[in-house]
Amino acid sequence: MSGLDGIRDVRDFAIGPYGRLYVLDESGDVWMYDQENRHHERLFPGGHGLFGHQALLAASGEMLLVGDMEREQSLAAYSVSNSQTYWSFGDLQGMPILPLAAASDDRFFYVVTPLDAVRSDQGEWISPAGGRMGIVQIGKAGDVVAVIEDDKWRTKEQVPVRRLRYRYYLAVSSKQDVFVFDAAGHFLVGFPHDGDSPSRIYLPSLQFAGLAIDSRNQLYIGDSRHVDDEGEDDRFILNLGETGEWINKVPGFRGKADKLIFGDRDRMYILNAEAERATITVLELQRRTLENEESGMLEGLLLMPALDSREAETVWHKMQLDADIPDETQLRLSYFCSDRDSLVINGRIVNVDALLRDPALSLREKNRLLAEMWSEPVINPKDALFFEAKGRYMWLKLEWIGSERKTPRLNRLRVYFPRLTYLSYLPAMYQQDPGGFMERFLALFGSMFDRVESDIADLPRRFDSDLVAGPALRWLGSWLGIEVDEHWTDAQIRRFIQEAPQLYRYRGTRKGIETMVDIYTGRKPHIIEYFQYKAMRESADLRAVTDLLYGMNPSSFSVLVTMEQAPTEKQRLMLQRMLDEQKPAFTEARLVVLQPWMYLDMHTYLELNTVLTEPSLLTLNPDRSMPSDTLLVDVDRDRRLDSHTRLGLDSELE
Repeated sequence: MSGLDGIRDVRDFAIGPYGRLYVLDESGDVWMYDQENRHHERLFPGGHGLFGHQALLAASGEMLLVGDMEREQSLAAYSVSNSQTYWSFGDLQGMPILPLAAASDDRFFYVVTPLDAVRSDQGEWISPAGGRMGIVQIGKAGDVVAVIEDDKWRTKEQVPVRRLRYRYYLAVSSKQDVFVFDAAGHFLVGFPHDGDSPSRIYLPSLQFAGLAIDSRNQLYIGDSRHVDDEGEDDRFILNLGETGEWINKVPGFRGKADKLIFGDRDRMYILNAEAERATITVLELQRRTLENEESGMLEGLLLMPALDSREAETVWHKMQLDADIPDETQLRLSYFCSDRDSLVINGRIVNVDALLRDPALSLREKNRLLAEMWSEPVINPKDALFFEAKGRYMWLKLEWIGSERKTPRLNRLRVYFPRLTYLSYLPAMYQQDPGGFMERFLALFGSMFDRVESDIADLPRRFDSDLVAGPALRWLGSWLGIEVDEHWTDAQIRRFIQEAPQLYRYRGTRKGIETMVDIYTGRKPHIIEYFQYKAMRESADLRAVTDLLYGMNPSSFSVLVTMEQAPTEKQRLMLQRMLDEQKPAFTEARLVVLQPWMYLDMHTYLELNTVLTEPSLLTLNPDRSMPSDTLLVDVDRDRRLDSHTRLGLDSELE
């Protein structure tokens, strides 16, 4: 950030709508930085004197909160559009507000301040030994909603308030749970939104800084230690879970963190305010494989209850798995069989299924007890034979081995029994193969024929638009001449297929075009034909406007849609192509996308893109603006001739 023209060393920042950054630099200037357009500008004029470079920032909507304990009005809210002050104050019922940390959500601002601060003889604010700390909750109108405090949250010794800067860090969850971290005391306090007793978690005695919480209520904290440029940087962002008790490193970032904030789409913004190289790093949320809670490894385990063949000494034939297995991942399958459902485990006869259902044992413990029984794992099987799998019952173990970004996915598992192979159709001399080579060789062809037979049995399903999806559904739609692109959803294609008989029946008619546009856009269009404006065109005064709007060709018609129906140029081209296919022969179809405005002599239609409303009184607040056609009148002067009279609203003529 310091490399941008005009911005000096960054001291603090906040996040506004659309990912805009509000940055406070060493000069006390606040800059707005638009990431998408790579544009930055100063929000306040130079030398404004409203606050200094040690101020705190928090943003909510179009409002920016600035807290500076060095100013008499220590808290002030400003409009980011014109820098005007919404409100400001510096005390609460005689208690000074000295901002030490600030945060915000959609409705409130939150400020950490000492509650028992007093002035010394030298005029400096002092927090006495045992002085209370609290969080002031402030509404957007500047009203104090609550003061959040914990009787145990106090300063241990007398300390100047200025020395408490950069000691506290504040974060608010989407449920309005408030968390504050004391970097000097190395503890985290959580205040539930329902008023329950606060929780306190002590963290390792490291130099932590920054606190943030994402949309899943996961807490994160940064590492602000200073390391030499020559050494390896071992500073990470730590994930503390929902309660602050679980610590895990966040991949993708190493470095100093002075402040953390989450923006939209759970983007994490990290401020490193080291002199002359201040940076704000943005981490995008990415899919990541979660570690197994028991082992800490990127693996999953499934122990299946017994498959019962209902016959003793069943010879199990083969397995077929429908699975997606990315590179660097594995899917392993192990099994064992028995004619009895109870086996000797650790010197005791135990029902295997009861063991697998026992909630007192962990999954890893169950797997350990059965370790001697499992076969060697078959790795990434798609179609494989069972070996030495004989018995009424079969138990299966599935293991998923993932990578940091990818994991296998099992869609379907099918087990075949009893063993039936094409070897039985050959003479007896071939069935006496001791090594089983011939059986395994013929199994390749058996698997191929099984897939062919399965496809034939599944063929009716492939022609049912309610059951197929994705490419198969688009292929089915192509049979009816439907040209689709990536903007078509499966629901649209299904409806098009279902409506196909009616569409072909009414092809080239007004009803057919309305139905076709309704399927694609979700709303019927407004169609204007020549006979509807023919009388207007016969008028010399209206002919020019009519020709401009609807054309001069009496064989043409206009199809009016709103911006919401066709928001992109590609969708409009698709609509025009569909109109050209559905229109009657020797006619011209004109697609008109209505704009959300009212212009005379243009495409302006009541209830389509134009609404007339009754005038209302102007209310000044952050969500209102004064349009160019606003009239300032005295309410008590209504219904007076030559002053303010509105026929049909507050006056009438008899």
